[in-house]
Amino acid sequence: MPDLSLFHLSHPTERVKFIVYGSLLLLSSPLLLFIAWIRRSHTRSNNPHILVIPILSRVGDLVCATPVFRAIKTAYPQSKLSVVAANKTIGIIKHNPRIDHLINFNDIPFKGWLGRWRFFRYINRERYDYVISLTNNPLNSLIALSSAAPFRIKTVIPKRSVPELLTDWFNNYRYVYRPGTFLQSHYLLLLEVLHIHTDETKKEVFPTAYGDQKTDDFFIEHGISGRNCVIGITPTAGNKIKEWPRDRFVELADELIRREQAKIVFIDAGSNRHIVLEMIPLMHERKEAVAATDFTLEELPSLIKRLSLFIAVDTGSIYIAHALGVPLIDIIGPVDPHEQPPSDTRSIQILPPPHIKPSSFVLTPPISGARHEEAVRSITVQNVLKAAEELLRVVKLKNPEKNER
Repeated sequence: MPDLSLFHLSHPTERVKFIVYGSLLLLSSPLLLFIAWIRRSHTRSNNPHILVIPILSRVGDLVCATPVFRAIKTAYPQSKLSVVAANKTIGIIKHNPRIDHLINFNDIPFKGWLGRWRFFRYINRERYDYVISLTNNPLNSLIALSSAAPFRIKTVIPKRSVPELLTDWFNNYRYVYRPGTFLQSHYLLLLEVLHIHTDETKKEVFPTAYGDQKTDDFFIEHGISGRNCVIGITPTAGNKIKEWPRDRFVELADELIRREQAKIVFIDAGSNRHIVLEMIPLMHERKEAVAATDFTLEELPSLIKRLSLFIAVDTGSIYIAHALGVPLIDIIGPVDPHEQPPSDTRSIQILPPPHIKPSSFVLTPPISGARHEEAVRSITVQNVLKAAEELLRVVKLKNPEKNER
């Protein structure tokens, strides 16, 4: 799905806000751009102040932005790195040591009409040297202009919406993202303006001590030990067109218990607890399955890192598992396998047949009328079981090869 985290075209209030504040900033643009030009000669070379605006609304996309944070702090250890985030995803980067300052777009002072104005003023007062918009969201352009930063860098796409066409020029460095290419490499390309050249796309998430303790307690409570083969499964996704039938997850869990003597941990958000609790009673081997639906985003890495294998459709937890080096199976369905999903020796993508083409993308809208459901349903339980057996053989090796994409 395209990044509409800040600009909901279908939401009248947000559309009107965008028009009003876009118009005000456009009227102010001569002054803001003049200030940016003046500031250019005073750009801090060794300790620049940098603002990064990633995709806010999806956990996996935020995890995929972490190579950018590392690259910046590696090249400029004394820099001040700020990152905009949203309530629903901020937990996954809250303990990232690369980030000096997290700005929660959903904080109470930034809510409502006046809140949006306070947000723009706050950004302006921070006096950033660089504003880097990883996504093509048009509101990012308003944020960049309001900052009066000398260097405003943005991702743009070939087929742009009208709001993008009207505002992309607020950015003085624009990098075109071609759909179907590896998005994390594109993100790093945006850093060339800062003279950063790297192809290290390894993602990062950071478990916490209290998350580790909660996981220990959870394992003890459910009789799970270090000797068990522990397989995590997330049966839902934030995007319904990606979801695999739940009866297949039930069948898969039963087969993994029989074949691998596995313990199954169904990992999902608290809001989806009812779904997990409906699935477990349908299993024949239900005594070997437990629900883990009360782990926060801050605690989730501690649980996922303890897994022998993780299985899900292409959703946020897949990217957390990949960042932690946990063997994983990504049930791709309609997702473009080249744009973002993990692809290495510890990750297996389960793809639909070749005649079913990708129809769900990161920065561009899904293809209208595409066979999303057919793409998901074409993937069988046997497809996933075969991949699981292959990866679990790798887990048993003493020193499994690590080959991050």
